[in-house]
Amino acid sequence: TAHLKALGALVTPAGITHPDLDEGTFPTEASVIIPVRNRHRTIADAVRSALAQQTSFPFNVIVIDNRSTDGTSEILAEIAASDPRLKIISTAPAPAPAPGIGGCWNLGINSPDCGRFAVQLDSDDIYSRPDTLEMIVGKFRETGAAMVIGSYMLTDFEGNPLPPGLIDHAEWTDDNGPNNALRINGLGAPRAFFTPVAREIGFPDVSYGEDYSMGLAVSRRYPIGRIYEPLYSCRRWEGNSDHALSPERINANNTYKDRVRTLELISRQKLNHES
Repeated sequence: TAHLKALGALVTPAGITHPDLDEGTFPTEASVIIPVRNRHRTIADAVRSALAQQTSFPFNVIVIDNRSTDGTSEILAEIAASDPRLKIISTAPAPAPAPGIGGCWNLGINSPDCGRFAVQLDSDDIYSRPDTLEMIVGKFRETGAAMVIGSYMLTDFEGNPLPPGLIDHAEWTDDNGPNNALRINGLGAPRAFFTPVAREIGFPDVSYGEDYSMGLAVSRRYPIGRIYEPLYSCRRWEGNSDHALSPERINANNTYKDRVRTLELISRQKLNHES
């Protein structure tokens, strides 16, 4: 961290620009993107919390079903039969390699059904308020950002708060500058992207840190908007993918993020040199 702070003056991007948020034509203003694999216990809650959003604009929900075998696919088909706003993308079957979460995201944002803004929701979490999408799209329009990051409450499966409760990354403010994303190990959630920018950059096809990598790349050239109010419940339960990680997995995850940060430092130095 100290090393990154010392490099701050050397890697500040040469120019931060606001994207044209009205460019292109999209079927909806927003799409909720949900990658899923074998989450029959939680997927209906996630999808229904998204479909229940109250907005002043049209939106849809895109679920990327990554070879589920536990009944998840059947649950999704049943919901889609009664609500055409739910779009289901099935990943290629074996022997093709199964994509990671990043690969699923690429399928979602490049789908012709994807809206102008692509908003993240994990398959075992739920939006905690009916105006989450309205707030996120409003923040895009207010700030002209290419990415918006919100805050969330850590809860158990029944919705009861768990320590530390609100996760808002309040240490990251608009005044910290574009390098601040390099100094922290997480950017917060939910994450939302202006679809043309996300399509241009693309997610790495991994299942951890794909969103952090995208966030760093976005912040290299574009502003990021922040919402410090809780927008969804991140539910911790025995099947949650982030529950009780081993020290080995935590170390591997941190190593990956360190590598991503190093590559981003090099990219920003190169950008400054070219400028």
